[in-house]
Amino acid sequence: MHPEETQIFESYRSLLEAIAYRMVGSLSEAEDVVQNTYIKWAKVEKEAIRSPKSWLVTTCSRTAMDVLKSAKVRRLEYVGPWLPEPFIETKSNTPDEKAEIDDTVSMALMLALEKLTAAERAALLLHDVFDYSFDEVGEILKRSSVACRNLASRARKKAQTNRTKFKVSPHEHEKLLSTFLDAAQSGDINSLKSILVESVELHSDGGGKVTAARKVVIGNEVVSKFFANIYARPKTGQTQAVIKHYWYNGAPGIVGFENNKPVVAFSIEIDPESGKIEKLFALRNPDKLKYFCNDALIAEKSQ
Repeated sequence: MHPEETQIFESYRSLLEAIAYRMVGSLSEAEDVVQNTYIKWAKVEKEAIRSPKSWLVTTCSRTAMDVLKSAKVRRLEYVGPWLPEPFIETKSNTPDEKAEIDDTVSMALMLALEKLTAAERAALLLHDVFDYSFDEVGEILKRSSVACRNLASRARKKAQTNRTKFKVSPHEHEKLLSTFLDAAQSGDINSLKSILVESVELHSDGGGKVTAARKVVIGNEVVSKFFANIYARPKTGQTQAVIKHYWYNGAPGIVGFENNKPVVAFSIEIDPESGKIEKLFALRNPDKLKYFCNDALIAEKSQ
């Protein structure tokens, strides 16, 4: 492949990665989607392509849909609740890029997208997130613009997506996350209950590889006792526990390390009406925690 053709692909790589991750919810699978798109780009006759961007986005989207269909089958057999692999933001993101990331990769939104078919997810993301017209979406999905409009409308209802709902200020997140951590470490159940909505949900993803709740835990009483019991457990003298702060999936999060190894990552979703926590996401699967091992991405605060 000529260098200029490689350069064209690289100029759209970040866009393709963004589409692929939001489509499949997995960094490793998104990387495979982009790599497969690159392979197809290397083999295609460039003279027949009027718009490289359109060709690349179309090929990436269709490949991602195929990957998602097979991923959904595997996720049905997943042990316990499934959470997406963390999308960790880097310092190189511009303010505009960061604002777009914050709005479209929250854990809550990514989980909501799991309720959709591949076609519904593609129509919704391409139109609502990436600003493609329904005529353009129709060309990508090989459907009419009317059919794609209906797909997106049905997707919004099924996932109950409201993009404004996912916009909570970083200050609110940081403050509530710190309050939650302090209350959990102190074992104060009443303090924990006071910052959780009554129907709070705890999604704990261990993937069957480590200890984690096998079902979504619901209710502020049960969730409060769950965390109070965890922090009440005695630590061995040889365990060096450290808390580090990351920004991932569009919000502040905390990652617990034991002997320099990440063992859990917490993030929260805030109810905009009450200002309390309505969802807690605990990543425990070591295959997903490995993305927190690069210290260059950390805004570190040790306790």
